[in-house]
Amino acid sequence: MMNVKRIKIKLFFLCFIFIYSISVNAATRGEKLYLQNCMVCHADDGSGAMPGVLDLDENRAWSMIDDIKLLTRLKQGIQKPDASISMPAKGGNPNLTDKDLKEIIHYMRQSFLQ
Repeated sequence: MMNVKRIKIKLFFLCFIFIYSISVNAATRGEKLYLQNCMVCHADDGSGAMPGVLDLDENRAWSMIDDIKLLTRLKQGIQKPDASISMPAKGGNPNLTDKDLKEIIHYMRQSFLQ
């Protein structure tokens, strides 16, 4: 009976470590993708590197959008008729996949909503 309990405890901790490592890897990859593709306009801290670019930390309206809609917006780009600057589809990198964009979203949610 004790061996079964020990096995369950070990399995629980192994699962926890596995899930944690997946989250860390996604955040690390998401950060790398953000820095490569988004930082030029949004800055490394999300504050907006140039006039007219959304400050991701201060203006949190984007964080209220669910991941599916946000993914669609990133894929299509964001063009506002009254804005002086628009975001190109996939941040200007047509090679970004849905998985890449999801990892960027994950990174943004972890980094700019603290």
